[in-house]
Amino acid sequence: MTNTATWIDTGFLVALFARNDSHHAAAMEFLEKHKELDMHSIWPVIVEACFFLNGDGKQALIRWLERGAVVMHEITAQDLPLIRNTLEKYQNLKPDFTDAVLVTMADLCKIRQVLTVDVRDFSAYRFADGGAFERLWI
Repeated sequence: MTNTATWIDTGFLVALFARNDSHHAAAMEFLEKHKELDMHSIWPVIVEACFFLNGDGKQALIRWLERGAVVMHEITAQDLPLIRNTLEKYQNLKPDFTDAVLVTMADLCKIRQVLTVDVRDFSAYRFADGGAFERLWI
């Protein structure tokens, strides 16, 4: 793993901060072994993760973000046409807004690695140059 920039998707955060999640131990172990990662995400991922986390998990996630563990990328109105194009391109997969934003931002930022439990969709999503995401976990 030469490039250390990687996206964090909702499922990884839920696994990391929900002690009862079936992937919790694997997520914790992965982060312990890969401290060199430069982690990136978007606010819609945080919103989704908080939906699935209990109060303690939400607070732990927010404390982790407060410590600067993740570079958070903003989206603007100027990004919406690209996000809409992503939704249209992958309409057969029925992507939610969060996935469409993450895929769009990944292409714009040229970050191809992702931590996700969503193997099906992140195996199908492609960058503008035809390249695929590299799933680093699961």
